Amino acid sequence: MKPQIYHVHARPMPSAGQSNRRAARRYPTSQKAIIMREEKQLCHGEIIDMSSGGAQIKVVRQQMVPDEVNVLILGETYMKDIPVSVQWRSDGRLGVMFLSHGKVY
Repeated sequence: MKPQIYHVHARPMPSAGQSNRRAARRYPTSQKAIIMREEKQLCHGEIIDMSSGGAQIKVVRQQMVPDEVNVLILGETYMKDIPVSVQWRSDGRLGVMFLSHGKVY
């Protein structure tokens, strides 16, 4: 029996432009956030990156967060209340899409 030779090729690494499939650029940040539903506080979190269309939020209890909530972003001189839709959950983090520009207080 003649041995068979298999050629194995590694997949090429994506270029810098291909690795981020999102339309908007993400920016690292560290802002406190409160996850709310119907004016009830569900949990605290930290926004670790944000774009014009959404954010990644580190939370302690991701299983307590329903699919549609409001994120209250706590800045040094402002508060912003934004309705969001949870797009993914993984390892204590949530990926959310902004549903509007929200309200600034």
